[in-house]
Amino acid sequence: MRIAALIASIIVGVGIGSARAADFPSVPMRAPIAAPMFNWTGFYAGIHGGWGWGDAKRTLGVNDALFGSGIGSHEIDGGIVGGHMGFNWQLSPNWLVGLEASIAWSGMDGSTSGAAPTSIRTDVDWIASATPRLGWTSNNWLFYVKGGVAGARAGTTAVEPTAGVFTAKNSFLGWTVGAGLEVLAGPNWVFGVEYNYYDLGRETIGGVYSTVLPAAQSADLKFSTVLARLSYKY
Repeated sequence: MRIAALIASIIVGVGIGSARAADFPSVPMRAPIAAPMFNWTGFYAGIHGGWGWGDAKRTLGVNDALFGSGIGSHEIDGGIVGGHMGFNWQLSPNWLVGLEASIAWSGMDGSTSGAAPTSIRTDVDWIASATPRLGWTSNNWLFYVKGGVAGARAGTTAVEPTAGVFTAKNSFLGWTVGAGLEVLAGPNWVFGVEYNYYDLGRETIGGVYSTVLPAAQSADLKFSTVLARLSYKY
């Protein structure tokens, strides 16, 4: 009898506890916020290569006036190969800011000619830039825009029947803007394509021809580049 009474009391207690628990509404559990699968934050470095094209707008002085008009402008184009390095901060699952520096060898050149041996030629030796970046990410994809300061080194070769031959090397400083698309392949490798526009301003070019006549030119470099990129993210 005592055992039966004990079992009955346990059953009654369990029933009362269940009834009391049923009086409370169930609280929904929030799913944990998933961390992004791909993290763009960190240092990176890599190489790039492609093609550049644009204009070398020149204004010539009296001794440089190869065609009598004082103008010797021409198109430039050629290959580009270089390296870059930078740092990205992924601010949220979708937004990113960064800073990048790059330098590249340039094969861009061009010339204009009149009656032989009259000619003027431009050779862009190298291009460098330092640019902040603003990007939007979607998992392992990144679209970004960039803009900042840019510089280049360019050579001038002029041949004028009366004045002779003139050569010079000058540094140019201006600005650049661009945009690109990158994909993160695994945790470290990044492949991308990028377009840039450069306006390196006008530079005065002085010196003397082979006949010791003074040269007094100015040149204005504007060009675009399209590059393929390969980077390693640390």
